[in-house]
Amino acid sequence: MTLKQIKDAFKETFAWKDAISIGKIDKNAEKAICFYPSKRDSGFQGTIGGNKNKHYDMKKVTILLRYAQNQDEAEIMAQKVYDFLLERSFFIEEKRVFTIMKCDEPIWLGTDDKNVYEYSFELDFYKER
Repeated sequence: MTLKQIKDAFKETFAWKDAISIGKIDKNAEKAICFYPSKRDSGFQGTIGGNKNKHYDMKKVTILLRYAQNQDEAEIMAQKVYDFLLERSFFIEEKRVFTIMKCDEPIWLGTDDKNVYEYSFELDFYKER
């Protein structure tokens, strides 16, 4: 399961029409979303009996949303994205993927140097094996 696959699934199922990327956000777009590998350290979680007994693969992801120079508009979109991804399930390569949100609301980051509001989301994506 790659960031590109996750991004593509989000774009299709959320019907995202603005700038979307992985690894680096388009800072020229006032409305953009980007998927990053998370820097969160949750520690190694091995499987009893080794990987052959593992029933899922997990990917930690951080999503950055840049959305408008209006706080209310940005907050509404951040909540829509959050609600959409909260306990979501979808398919990648014919395998079910589940999401677990790691925060209880979108994380407000303030504005960037162009006064565009930014929010982030921390999720774990679990893909059945």
